[in-house]
Amino acid sequence: MERCASMPHMRKQMCVWTVVALCAVPAWGGAVRSLNDLSGPWQLFVDDHLIASRNNVTRRYHAFKKHPANPLVVVDRPWEHNVVNATTVLPNETGDGFRMWYYCWSPPEFTPPGRHHGGYGLYAASADGLRWDKPNLGLITWSGDNSTSNNFVGASGSILHTPDDPDPTRRYKAIAPSHYTFRASPDGLRWETLGEKPAFSAGDTGHVMWDARAKKFRAYAKVNATVSGLRRRAIGYSESTGYEDWPRLRLIMAPDDFDDRWAAPGSVQRAHFYNCPVTTYETVYLGFLMIFRAEDEEGYFHGPMFAELVTSRDGVHWLREEGERPPILPCGPERTWDHGMVTVASLLVVSNELRLYYSGYDGLHDYLPFHAAIGLATLRKDGFVSLDGGDVPGEVTTKRLKGLKGQLRVNAAAAAGLLQVEVLDADGTVLPGYSRNDCIQPRGDGVDQIVTWRQKKDLPGGDRPMRLRFILRNVSLYSFRTDGEIEVLDEPAPRPYAALFTFEQGGGKTIRNALSPDGQPVMRVLGTSRLDRKPENAAFGQQSMTVSSQWRPNNALQIVGSSNALGTRFTLALMAKSTANKPARLFSAYNGNRPVNTSELVFDYDPAGRALEGLRLICKGIAVESQPVKLDDGKYHHLAVTYDDGHVRFYADGKPVGEAWLPGGAPVRLCRDLLVGEDAELGSDEQFTGNVDDVLVLGRVLSADDIAQLATRGGEAFFAAANGGQRR
Repeated sequence: MERCASMPHMRKQMCVWTVVALCAVPAWGGAVRSLNDLSGPWQLFVDDHLIASRNNVTRRYHAFKKHPANPLVVVDRPWEHNVVNATTVLPNETGDGFRMWYYCWSPPEFTPPGRHHGGYGLYAASADGLRWDKPNLGLITWSGDNSTSNNFVGASGSILHTPDDPDPTRRYKAIAPSHYTFRASPDGLRWETLGEKPAFSAGDTGHVMWDARAKKFRAYAKVNATVSGLRRRAIGYSESTGYEDWPRLRLIMAPDDFDDRWAAPGSVQRAHFYNCPVTTYETVYLGFLMIFRAEDEEGYFHGPMFAELVTSRDGVHWLREEGERPPILPCGPERTWDHGMVTVASLLVVSNELRLYYSGYDGLHDYLPFHAAIGLATLRKDGFVSLDGGDVPGEVTTKRLKGLKGQLRVNAAAAAGLLQVEVLDADGTVLPGYSRNDCIQPRGDGVDQIVTWRQKKDLPGGDRPMRLRFILRNVSLYSFRTDGEIEVLDEPAPRPYAALFTFEQGGGKTIRNALSPDGQPVMRVLGTSRLDRKPENAAFGQQSMTVSSQWRPNNALQIVGSSNALGTRFTLALMAKSTANKPARLFSAYNGNRPVNTSELVFDYDPAGRALEGLRLICKGIAVESQPVKLDDGKYHHLAVTYDDGHVRFYADGKPVGEAWLPGGAPVRLCRDLLVGEDAELGSDEQFTGNVDDVLVLGRVLSADDIAQLATRGGEAFFAAANGGQRR
């Protein structure tokens, strides 16, 4: 079973061992479907992936409702001591009843020497998912009575049903945190080891899923990351089709400054991401992100834990909830069985209801002795998120969709309001017979309501892309589906932010953008920075910019409007010639007063390679570096970094010098404009001294070949060639 790793000042730790499991649905085409797979045709509004526009509509998140019979499974066997924790719940393959894999902490007298606690993997069964039996399986001897009259099984952790494995003895897989070694079983009860080595290395909490759509395993496990200057638990990711030698985990989820909004000012109290069970659900990936708020004076050991919803379209790039990020599964009231911590185990669909099995603790993390039991929470099908219209009708218009054929079905609460649907062509014109006035409005509160029009029972069909427009008045809309397989066509992308400053267009305190006919957005010259008109000091052309001062702060170049320029993909680049050969900011949106937070950014270097061996990017509060580079020869060097939705690549003089990963999904948004040469407000210690030229901020990712051309030909020549000799 999983144990938390020993840490200084910790006597004992609570540990989490989780998996999301999904109820089996008859497979399309007659193939046997994994019990873990709940993918399907319904389109959920958990994000804006489907949406072109929405007006007078609010996205609302819905927490699971805890079952009145909780807790369902408690400590009641001699080998169970204080803690029982569910790791997986699956329906029976026959469709009648449910199966649970869970673990317990062992009594102190049976704890191995040198360990805070031991434990056992256990099994329970239920006909209705509410009343659970702990059968005597007769498989494993308990040392307490030298008997096999118990419910011990040889594995726990992530239990995966893989019926497409041609070997019937491998119908089930199991992989548990800490050691992360795969095991296999024909029935989920009798297990053998699959690999000699762990699949990957990670922390003591984690979750592995079998993605039946992508035909590969995906792992989400605890890693450590320094975010906003503080060490935190975060979520790493790896994937493979095999059982050993997976790629090293890369960081995909980490806390941001909003996660610390509750912490006492001036303290090191902080949020951690403890685990994130992930599943496919209909057409999205859902994660139950376990937020641990460490309230102790060290910000690491004591505090509550609850779950928030995160969503993804590819299983790698994740989006958080909008607004206040309410818990999808909160802790219970004071002095209840689950008021200290909740940890998610399994999600099932039973009829029109979602069932979320979880474990609850009556004490905070690391405060022992605490007690844990297993409970259930429920929600309407697809009920995680709704788009809500109020008294003033709201409208939601989708992007262009292919596959709009057959019946249109909606999951909506419309009994007290008005729900109308229009069908539009790709340009937004309502198709004849499909207007809001033609729509026969669904009047109920149901998870599968058919939408029709006066003269039309079905959608138009065909291969042409179309749009749907939902009109909502006092209605909550959760999801929709059609009889076709829907393909979402992205809207034409707006022109990205593009600013190149070559310093050839005049001087003064405002520098024009060489890529724009009107010179916008501009660069502002701050402090004692000044235009250098000597051609021998320019990298390209006739002029450059001198940035220097040892005594006056805020000697920098402000790129106006760049705080909202970066998004999910960007390129930062410039020619830099340092005369001081000391650590310096190339680009900065940092105020210099504290660790770089998640709404700031720094791209810097040390030409001599002493304080920093390579180029460094600090983005989303996390620092990543390139390979070592040494640039203290007093010459110009072209330095660049690209960010491709979390994938960072560094370049020096047009050549790649390293790559790294940051959490993707959410766009990079800055609290202030980018500066070249120094930090904002309190800058002075990392002042760039020397000349810069060809400063580029671009809201798209340039390729390695593009960067090489940019470094050798200069920005004006590169973009002129790329645009056929015309400015953008």
